[in-house]
Amino acid sequence: MAGEKKLKEPITLFAAIEAQQHEALRQIAFKERRSLADVVREALEAFIRVRSGRQRALKA
Repeated sequence: MAGEKKLKEPITLFAAIEAQQHEALRQIAFKERRSLADVVREALEAFIRVRSGRQRALKA
């Protein structure tokens, strides 16, 4: 995901997270030389894929 083009239709999300979660995200972003937002977007995509797969499995 790093180095991707600008978002097509960005929406700013304000979410309260725990200090430990923020620190973990910050460390990942720093280590991978990525933005915190990029790391969060990747995590959300993975979560959505997992959830979508579960929903499809439950409907089948």
